[in-house]
Amino acid sequence: MKKILSVLTAFTLCTSVSPLYSYADDVNITDLNSIASSLGADTDYMNIADYHHNYDDITALMDKYTDYFWNCSVLEASYDPNGVFSKIIQSGSSIGISALEVLSHNKVIKPSDIQPGANTLNEISYNDDVDKIITSYQFLQGYTEFNNYTNFMVINLSYDEQINQLIETAENNMKNNKYFFISVSDSEKFSHAVCGIGIADGVWEWNGEEYDKCILTLDSNENATGFNEKSCIYINSETKRCYIPSHEMGTDNNLSFAVVDDDTLLNYKGSINPSKTINTDISDIKHISYDTTSDTKLYAVNNGNKTLFDETSSNEQAERIKFIKADSVHINMNDETTEYPHFRYINSDRWINIEFQNNGNVMNQKPYNADVDISDNEVHIKCNQDDIDDIDLQIRMNEGTYNYSPFFWWNINLFDFADEINVEVRDNGILLKNNGHIKATITPYCYLLDENGHFKFNSSYSNISIGSVNSQEKNAVIETDNNVLISIENQEIMYYIDKNGDDVYDDIVEKGDVNCDGFINASDASLVLAKYASDSANSSEYIGVGNNLGDYNGDGVINASDASDVLAYYADISSGKIN
Repeated sequence: MKKILSVLTAFTLCTSVSPLYSYADDVNITDLNSIASSLGADTDYMNIADYHHNYDDITALMDKYTDYFWNCSVLEASYDPNGVFSKIIQSGSSIGISALEVLSHNKVIKPSDIQPGANTLNEISYNDDVDKIITSYQFLQGYTEFNNYTNFMVINLSYDEQINQLIETAENNMKNNKYFFISVSDSEKFSHAVCGIGIADGVWEWNGEEYDKCILTLDSNENATGFNEKSCIYINSETKRCYIPSHEMGTDNNLSFAVVDDDTLLNYKGSINPSKTINTDISDIKHISYDTTSDTKLYAVNNGNKTLFDETSSNEQAERIKFIKADSVHINMNDETTEYPHFRYINSDRWINIEFQNNGNVMNQKPYNADVDISDNEVHIKCNQDDIDDIDLQIRMNEGTYNYSPFFWWNINLFDFADEINVEVRDNGILLKNNGHIKATITPYCYLLDENGHFKFNSSYSNISIGSVNSQEKNAVIETDNNVLISIENQEIMYYIDKNGDDVYDDIVEKGDVNCDGFINASDASLVLAKYASDSANSSEYIGVGNNLGDYNGDGVINASDASDVLAYYADISSGKIN
């Protein structure tokens, strides 16, 4: 099993054996049981042992747990909901059980919310309805917010920092009689979740080593009879060494811990009175993955200052996944690569993919050396050497970002730009800003929603159903020297430019103005003719003219008639026949 590293990771369980253990002579183990009892452990645990679903019929399970898919944001749904679902459903149920124990003890939900008639959590018995609720909380790990937060702690905090955070969280929550969530994993075989209930000081000895602090837990991996001293996490506060007797793990400092004491995060998208917002600030946590064998450097950018976060030489493994706290990130490629560089940026409401394409050219003829700056709203790409032929940029956003929701997936193909370009997300569309000539195709997509406002999935749930804004004119195709804003209005693609330089793009681009400079003239006619000639010759040359602006006479094709009509209009304008 792996340490938590990505949105596809699920918590899994291993079978433990009875450990060899001993207690120091001056400590009575009943002290721990008494403390646990005083903290509510006699009743505030689920009388259900950790379990796995029968994975033989994945389709039936998907039909049963459709709430997960309906709760997916664009980030999860546009990626691989089927794959994430499959990973999670194969894991045990420790996350779901532990989260419910925390939320119930902390009075966010009531036991009767899980099973009608239950006054305490341990009165709940397993049935199909209870399973659906447990599983709905098991899917916490499939949501970006929870995944990014827990992964950040595991990857960015040192082992000592994780132990200190575990102790501090236990102490603070015990003062307020609150439970908290703990995930624990090692690098090879084990991932698990438990409910933390408090902390005790004392002297305990396991396998010849002494520990002076004990994190008391409720562990569903045991026999579901409540508190068990063997499932506690014993810590030496000086050396930071820890030990979990029930799993015989920890003495070699190979464990990782992520602690969550934010009830709103644990109940975000939950099935019982879910929280709509999260108290924990996760807005600056970025999930960055990059797949390239070039000499790549990753910088975290905060308040304009760049800090080298990771440096990887070209002979190391290509794919890397990082979770960092930053306002934005900067990625620098300094040498020629034998692979197509691919970068992914994920925060709580953005999923940005950047893929450099070869476009049929020999790689060493077009070195893909570039600086890439990514923030929540902007992607800036600057070429360090030569032009870059083709970049595929996808920007996917949560619903509600635009006034014309549910549009929130933009696929942008950038061709032959001079040396740098900035793609900016605005409230009313996507703005392409460049310092020279650019050719681009922009395809907006939307999710299809059902009558309840949920995402529609196809029969296999392998991906979402998507539809273009218009089956006839679904792409915004441009070739221009200007900055252009692409927007969607009444299911139609619209183009806007900024004539007065106030950075407000409110000047609509008229049909026929194919170069988007605000004028319809001979230059536009030449581009239309070039497009017609290229299509007639079945040329592979990219001419940035599409039907939206180039089909001047509206007959559905771009040909010489459109060029003639554009020239005629220009002549009328020049002669004063048209004001």
